[in-house]
Amino acid sequence: MSLFKKMLSSVGIGAATVNTELFNESYTPGESLTGIINIKGGSVEQQIDAIYLKIKSTFEDEIEVENEDGEENEINITRNALVAEYKISEPFTIGKNESISFDLDFILPEDTPVTVGKTRTWVETGLDIKMALDPSDKDYIHVLPHPMVDAVLTSTMDMGFEISEVVCEPAPPFMQMRLPFIQEFELKPVEGHFKTRLDEIELVFRPEKDRVEIFMEVDRKARGLLGSLSEMMGTDESMLRFTLHQSDLDTIILKLNDLIEEHC
Repeated sequence: MSLFKKMLSSVGIGAATVNTELFNESYTPGESLTGIINIKGGSVEQQIDAIYLKIKSTFEDEIEVENEDGEENEINITRNALVAEYKISEPFTIGKNESISFDLDFILPEDTPVTVGKTRTWVETGLDIKMALDPSDKDYIHVLPHPMVDAVLTSTMDMGFEISEVVCEPAPPFMQMRLPFIQEFELKPVEGHFKTRLDEIELVFRPEKDRVEIFMEVDRKARGLLGSLSEMMGTDESMLRFTLHQSDLDTIILKLNDLIEEHC
């Protein structure tokens, strides 16, 4: 085996390559993500220590930077976060120009963010090869809302709200999320009896198989001088935390209405 070819493969030239073929483009959290991982050997035989698969998503963050005058300004940046990681294989050897395929079948985590706004989610497949650049493949997927999340959002729209913004941002410590970010849905009342009483509600979901924990912030409209003072002091908002189960599906609107009514 040529030493020169070994050197080239260690820097990615003539090395093994990986390509993942997913059977679908859209997935719902909790659903099986299936496909095939195809590996093609390069110009030399190589030892593959493992095939790894990662689910990653983006979220927005703010950092402070110093300008030329020494003043600090906040700028928005996009970060990548690991949602899940799977080891697909044990060590194996792939020969020169050899083709090997592995079946892919795993559950998309329940808390994978919805593909909306700036949020992007992808499957990253890589080969772990010692003393060499690790070949990788990146496949974007479209993530639909978890069934419980979809039911809640549909109910809020039936109540006269519409989604005004959805953003993924760093998770506050008190929420104790598994991921380093949350996905926040901002909804404004455009019709119905909350239109004149609320500015907006904000929803953050922690979904599981048959239930969803919800953090809801209710932002009341300012009324008169006391209302304006309350808005200035930030006391016009209420934070609620509650759980809805699959058995609540038929009464979601009633439950949401009672909770919002109590705090607006």
